[in-house]
Amino acid sequence: MDAMEWRGTMGKFATGVTVITTIDEQGSPVGMTANAFTSLSLDPPMVLICVDNKSDTLAKLLASNKYCVNILADNQEEVSRKFARKGGPEKFEDAAYRLGESGVPVLEGCLVSVECQVKEAVQGGDHVVLLGEGLHIHQTESETQPLLFYRGKYEKLNIIGA
Repeated sequence: MDAMEWRGTMGKFATGVTVITTIDEQGSPVGMTANAFTSLSLDPPMVLICVDNKSDTLAKLLASNKYCVNILADNQEEVSRKFARKGGPEKFEDAAYRLGESGVPVLEGCLVSVECQVKEAVQGGDHVVLLGEGLHIHQTESETQPLLFYRGKYEKLNIIGA
């Protein structure tokens, strides 16, 4: 199957946008934008993220064995773009964050953030699927909506009648 046709087909599925954060061996913050995220299990509470084999962040995620899924609000498109670029700790310059209970960065202003412990890493084509058990949830009191990604573009939720 043609890779571009496949990408276009998968792009017709609207997703939320997340920034996955962790720390490297020196304790410096590391992060990447991802929309390959989903809830996996209620008991135990688990999620999964998919990380490209070529990602600079993958080795750091595997080494730290923990990560935070920061689900972005619709006013955080620039945060998504910043973390989608190549680079290291400089992504966190001017980024509002704090260290969570497990020591990973938790971004401010998100809809919700979930700290996770890696339970398993599974190879899946050109990605690694990281199965994470939820450790801590960080809720916000904000009434903002989620940032969405659809057909290669950022979108906002448009609730009819709202």
